[in-house]
Amino acid sequence: MRVPSSDTVVVKPELIRLVRRADSKKWQVHYKIENVKTWFRRSTDTTDVKEAARIAERIWMKATFDHEEGRPITSKKFKNVAEIVLRRLMDEIAAGTAKPSAKDYVSAINLYLVPFYGNYNIDGVKPSVISEFHTWRRNKVGRELSGSAQNNHNAALNLIFDEAVERGYMTAYERPQLKNTGGESDRRAEFSQDELETLMASVPKFISDGRTLRTRMIRELLTIYVPFMAATGMRPGTEAEYLEWRHIDVEIRDGQPILHFRLQRGKRGPRNFVAHNSCWLLLERLRQLSPDLSGMSLEAVLKKRVPKLLFRLSDGTVPDNWNKPFRQWLEDTKLLHCPVTGKERSLYSLRHYYATQRLLEGIPIHDLSEQMGTSVLMITKHYSHLTPLMKAKQFAGVVDESGSSEAAQIKAIMAAHMANNNIMNLVQMGMGLVMPLVVQSQNLTDDFEKRLKGHQKRST
Repeated sequence: MRVPSSDTVVVKPELIRLVRRADSKKWQVHYKIENVKTWFRRSTDTTDVKEAARIAERIWMKATFDHEEGRPITSKKFKNVAEIVLRRLMDEIAAGTAKPSAKDYVSAINLYLVPFYGNYNIDGVKPSVISEFHTWRRNKVGRELSGSAQNNHNAALNLIFDEAVERGYMTAYERPQLKNTGGESDRRAEFSQDELETLMASVPKFISDGRTLRTRMIRELLTIYVPFMAATGMRPGTEAEYLEWRHIDVEIRDGQPILHFRLQRGKRGPRNFVAHNSCWLLLERLRQLSPDLSGMSLEAVLKKRVPKLLFRLSDGTVPDNWNKPFRQWLEDTKLLHCPVTGKERSLYSLRHYYATQRLLEGIPIHDLSEQMGTSVLMITKHYSHLTPLMKAKQFAGVVDESGSSEAAQIKAIMAAHMANNNIMNLVQMGMGLVMPLVVQSQNLTDDFEKRLKGHQKRST
């Protein structure tokens, strides 16, 4: 609650008061309109208290009439209102109470809305101005943003209009109708297995090329972060940002240790999922990089449920942004653009790689949607191009059961595919660590031992 200045004259209780600041001899009127929460301020431009009171009442009466007749009480620049919304969003983000979309709104306001609308009066943003914004944005980006991205911009714009209406800077009638000129989201930029192997093979050079110690630290952590995203399908940013060691559980199933991650935040709120076996190697590397955990075994760290972030630098700090160094890594390896879609790749492309790998393994779409925290509709929509590959067995013919060497070889390849060696190879390449075959797949281990015994008998 605002405390009145010591040099204050009440003209109308709870509605009009005169205030004189310590650095001025002139009176300022503070007034409030019924059903509007905001207190408005204007200078009376006089040092005479009686004249100031008369001017204050006239200002208040005009503002009241304007409000009753549907006109804004006062006009404000778009930038001023946007800054109010930005401060609130940043406070919510800092307090941990913000919605997952809050960071997207902050980015939209800073990069697009304020640069274009900033100098407009908030009540002067008309439909024609909205159309000009769409043209300006298309020229700025070099293409039409997707419908999803435009929805984020519109949601941020609505927050600013909400604030303006509530404060009396514009009326609900003056609020313009927003539009979305983006098309349906199509196939997204992705990685092939060979491309990711090329990326991981460049890890030593990418780290050593960092100019400063902090840059090298960030790059080293990024080279764990990237295969972690590819192995889990987590959403880069929010889902990984709040993941701590205490959010990881270990379950013994059929004699095998299984990792469970309990994500605290995400697009659809908290969720749990089973992690790929390669994450054992990634967690071990993260433990080694943490000075406060390096003296403990990985098993001890997980049992102790340490309340510390997974992805933090060796000095305990957290990188401000993963996107910039990842983009540099892609540019260095000439992998920035996806040759299939022509689009620039991002960290999100690793989530698409994960989905592709799971679908090609034959994981049911419904199970995958639960694992990835998305809808069946979204998976069907974005990965329909995989349908022929997913049905390759039916197209090419069922593997025969004759016991021929060819059939046995095909079955062995299929079994290896189910162990998902693709992701395991990526992780082992980047980490320089190797996971025993028995941990990767008991079926493959049994098959290998059986073949080895048969080979030994034939040799003797």
